Amino acid sequence: MKLVQKHLLKGTREFELRDDEVRVRITSPFKKKELSVPLAILNPEPVINKSELDFHSRVKCGPMFSLLINKPDPATFQAFVDAVKAGAQQQFNDFAGIQ
Repeated sequence: MKLVQKHLLKGTREFELRDDEVRVRITSPFKKKELSVPLAILNPEPVINKSELDFHSRVKCGPMFSLLINKPDPATFQAFVDAVKAGAQQQFNDFAGIQ
């Protein structure tokens, strides 16, 4: 599953949900950034921060990555958020041995 968000000042953000991770690519006029976030370390309950939805780690302060709320459209955005939340919960349960 993939989500692409475009913003005039923040550039293009691409989020790709893989089996056990979220790959993030951010391209803005002044920088390029790529990172991979394992689902097992994500808190499945994101935090709303103004116009962004932040996914935090279970152990580390600060967001691991942020999504622009309702971009590109509310239905696509919500489907991606639900998939990340479900994946994070499932990966943590598998890691912890919870059935």
